[in-house]
Amino acid sequence: MKKALLLFTYALLFMLLGRNLSFIPTMSFLNKENNAAQIKESVDKFLRENQGKYSLYYKDLKTGQVLGVNEHVQMTGASLNKLVIVAYLYEQAGKGKLNLEDRIAVQKKDIQDYGTGSIRYAGEGKSYSLRTLAELSLKQSDNTAAHLLEIRLGEDAVQAFAQKIGLSATSMKNNKTTARDMAQILELIWEDKITTQALSREMLDYMKDTFFEDRLARFIPGAVVFHKTGDAVNMVHDVGIVLQDSDPFILSILSYDVSDEQKTKENIGKIAKIIYDERDQ
Repeated sequence: MKKALLLFTYALLFMLLGRNLSFIPTMSFLNKENNAAQIKESVDKFLRENQGKYSLYYKDLKTGQVLGVNEHVQMTGASLNKLVIVAYLYEQAGKGKLNLEDRIAVQKKDIQDYGTGSIRYAGEGKSYSLRTLAELSLKQSDNTAAHLLEIRLGEDAVQAFAQKIGLSATSMKNNKTTARDMAQILELIWEDKITTQALSREMLDYMKDTFFEDRLARFIPGAVVFHKTGDAVNMVHDVGIVLQDSDPFILSILSYDVSDEQKTKENIGKIAKIIYDERDQ
């Protein structure tokens, strides 16, 4: 009788567990907790088999797992510096020290007649709100927009902000940064540690569906990617936050001594795809 009662109790327990599996850690979750080594092995293998020099920093924002490849190598950041400028603008707005609807009129001397962006084609005389300049800086990587914002904010003030938030290897004057520093500012924006939640979401929105979706987002079209690109002579960069279901991760990839820019953009996309797929196993 006792044995039959014990068997009945076990059967009932398994029935309850079968109907409430959410109480049990799933194998896929356990895999995500323990696959950092596999991701690193796959990334290292790809880098060995492909030409180019890369600086990379990855962080799983759910588990805290990280991996780095030359992540502290300082190099020209190019348009990555726009992310620091806009972040400082939004920090000041969140503190009520400026109004994002304030406007700046473009003068001839302000026009940065090179690279990307639409303001230089509109010419002098037109005015833009600080909010619009921020959007153009991130979505179009507009050089004139970022230049106007940095003049308004002050280069020294932007640099002081960078130091305050832990970007120890970032120089606004010399336009230098690292993959690790760029990951740091992305994480702070994501966690609403720079400004208010609403303003943080606004910044991120400007980094989604940009004019430059040919790198991190290239081979993961189903994912939402908030990112900022940068290009300089023999350098191609992309740094961003990738949403994989509800499980975000940061991927910051800078390249240097690049001989084929188009191939490097493709390789950045392939690295993102490797990590995206490995995390899902």
